Amino acid sequence: MGVLLKEWSPLLAALLVVISVMYTGMTIRTHTESMQGRLTMIEKNMDSIRNAIEGNQGVIVRIATLDVRMGDTLQSLITQRDRALEHDAQASFNIHDELQSLKNNVDTLLNITQRIEYIEELILDIQGIIEDMKQQQNKANQ
Repeated sequence: MGVLLKEWSPLLAALLVVISVMYTGMTIRTHTESMQGRLTMIEKNMDSIRNAIEGNQGVIVRIATLDVRMGDTLQSLITQRDRALEHDAQASFNIHDELQSLKNNVDTLLNITQRIEYIEELILDIQGIIEDMKQQQNKANQ
């Protein structure tokens, strides 16, 4: 049996090497396929993350644009408010002037009315005197 074992041992060793190589190849193939699957998943996740980042950058750009527009609109509204305040101040000043003018006119009318009343009283007094004079003249003529 020792002779038989000596003759078959290189063949058995070669057979064991072939089986070992085949098993190792299958194991490597399995691990490689698993790694490729994981790599594909990672690439998809990276694409997803990249798209999300690009989307967020788009949102950031839109927000920045909106911020600029809002700033412009706010500045425009502030300018309009300032103009309205100036206009209201001028209108208030004009109203004050018109009220002062109206007061002056009322004072003038009151003064004229008082003068007219004085003149009317004077005319009534003069009419009374003239009537008295006519009555005295009529008495003197009779």
